[in-house]
Formats: sequence, C-alpha cells, structure tokens
Amino acid sequence: AELLVLSGHFGALFTLMNRELAAYLVASTQEEFTKRQFWFSAASQFHAIHLAQGKIYVQNALESEGRMSLGNTFQLLMNLVVFFDRCRENQWEGAWVLMDNLNLLPKADSEMTVKVEAFFQLDNCVKQIFHHVVLAAMEALCHLFRSLRQDGAGVSIQQQNTIDQRLDELRTHARLLVTFSRLLNLPGLGDGDTYVRIAQLEKNMM
Repeated sequence: AELLVLSGHFGALFTLMNRELAAYLVASTQEEFTKRQFWFSAASQFHAIHLAQGKIYVQNALESEGRMSLGNTFQLLMNLVVFFDRCRENQWEGAWVLMDNLNLLPKADSEMTVKVEAFFQLDNCVKQIFHHVVLAAMEALCHLFRSLRQDGAGVSIQQQNTIDQRLDELRTHARLLVTFSRLLNLPGLGDGDTYVRIAQLEKNMM
C-alpha cells in the first residue's frame, strides 16, 4: 500500500483499501477483527495525510484516471465501519443517525425506485456485503423501537403521543426497509436467511 502511495497510483490503492475494508467490515473471528482494525487504521491514516484539510491532489489523480467513484466508495466504507462499530457497542441511536445520513435507504415510498437504482450503481465490493448493512440497520430500528416503548410506561398523555408518533416513524422505516431488501433481490443473491431475519425483526415491531 505504501508503495502505491509513493508511486502515485491512487486508483490501485483505493481499489486495494476498498476491497479489504469491505472484506472485513463484518468480522466474525479475532483474526478478521485484527485485520479489520489494521485496514481501518491504515485507511484513516491515509485520509488524515492525503485527503484532509482541503488537499485535492488525490482527487485530481482519480479524476484524471476517470475513477472518482473509488474515492466515493472509500468514504462510504469508512462510514460503514463506524456504523458497525456503533452497532457492536449498542450505540443504536448513533448508528441509526449515521445510517440515515448516508442516504442509502429509502425514507419514503416515493424514494424507493431511486434508492434501488442507486444500490445497483454501488461498487461490487459494497453490494456483496450490503445484506449485512440492511440487517444491521433493521436491528438498530428494532432496538430503538423496543427501548422507546419501554420508556413509554407511566408518562403523561402528551409525552405518550410524542412517543407513539416516533414509534410509528420507526415502523415506517422498518416497512420500507423490508420492501427495499425485497426489491434488491437479497434472497436471490443467496442471502435468503438474512431476508427472513429482516422480515422477522419488522414483525417484532408491530
């Protein structure tokens, strides 16, 4: 990776970092988690040195290669690492806020077609792990729903109305997410079990 930086082959470097960040985004063993930490640390260091504070030479290099999408994928994967870290640490509110800000998921029925089309424009390394993203997003919604409903015990009518409104919003997000995952054909990608889990989590919010 350092040789690619020194040689100015930023397209090849981003391809490498994106592939490794995606491969270990959802670590299931200690070895995978160690590699995940290594690549996220390397990517963070690269960002701090070469991309922060208005530096544009990397962007210019990618643009000259016609590979600007690699930089966008890099930024997305870095955010997804943070998202999964928050999920693992049970920071469900922060995880959902970050996911919401990434604009990967539909927020209304009217956005469904646009978001499905946007998914198919994503880099393959992201599409291959996207079922994990959708499942983690649904888990975050489910945890927020459960926590909010528990907090509703013994509150005033006005507070209860506010809580009920928020619960309805969470249910809507969950319903949209199930429809979205179906339109992405996650079961057809060999992720039928993931789709079933997503649908079951949504039912738990009824």
